[in-house]
Amino acid sequence: MRYTIFVLSLLIILATTSCQRESSADVNQDRIFTHYELFYHADEDITYARAWFRFGSITGTQLELAAPSEVSFDGDKLAFNKLLAFYEKKYPGLKTSGIFRWEDTEGKSFENTIVINSIDFGAVPDSVARNVAFSIPWTGAALGTDEVVGVWINGENEGDAQAAITIETGATALIVPADKMGKVGAGPGKIYLERRSSPALAEVTGAGGYGAGIHRAKSKNVVFK
Repeated sequence: MRYTIFVLSLLIILATTSCQRESSADVNQDRIFTHYELFYHADEDITYARAWFRFGSITGTQLELAAPSEVSFDGDKLAFNKLLAFYEKKYPGLKTSGIFRWEDTEGKSFENTIVINSIDFGAVPDSVARNVAFSIPWTGAALGTDEVVGVWINGENEGDAQAAITIETGATALIVPADKMGKVGAGPGKIYLERRSSPALAEVTGAGGYGAGIHRAKSKNVVFK
C-alpha cells in the first residue's frame, strides 16, 4: 500500500498540467479528496507546504477551491498555482512540522498535522562501481511504518537515470540492484535521496485523503566507474 500511494502521488504531480479542472463549488463537499505535502528540499534549503484537492479519489478531477473555501498551513494562506493546480507556500530553511487547515464551502473545517522525518547520506564512496549492487546507507532514524525511502541515480548520459525504493520497516540502507547500476553511464553523476512519511490523516471527508512529510537530502556528487 505504501508503494502504491507513493507511485500514485508522484504520477499525479507530474500529470497535473494535462488534467481537467473544476470548481469545488460544483461538487459534493464530502466527496473532496485532500492531498497535503510538507516537502523540504535540502539543495535549495526551502520547505514547501502544498495542497491538492480532487473529486472522489487521489486520481479524480482536480479542483480549484471556491470562496469561502480556503486552505492554510500554520495560519498562512496557501496561494493557488494555476499552471500546476495546487496550493503552495514556501518557507526558508527546514520546517519539520505544521498543521494544514482546510475549510470547505459549507464552513466545515479539517485540520491535519504533517511531520518531516529527516534523512541524509551515510558513508558513500566518491567512486562507485557500476557492475555490482550498490548499498546506500543513511543517517537518521530507521525506516518506520508508513514510510518510503527512494534513491535516484543520474549519470552524465541522457536517459541513464535509475531509481530504487525500500519500504522495509527498520531499514537503514537501500540497495540499488546490479542490473540498474549497469545502466548508469560511466563518469561523473549525482545521487538523490528522499524520505517520505505518510501516516493516515486525522480529519478527512468521506472521500479520504493522503498526507506526506518529505525530506530530500542534499544531493551527492560521485564518479561512476
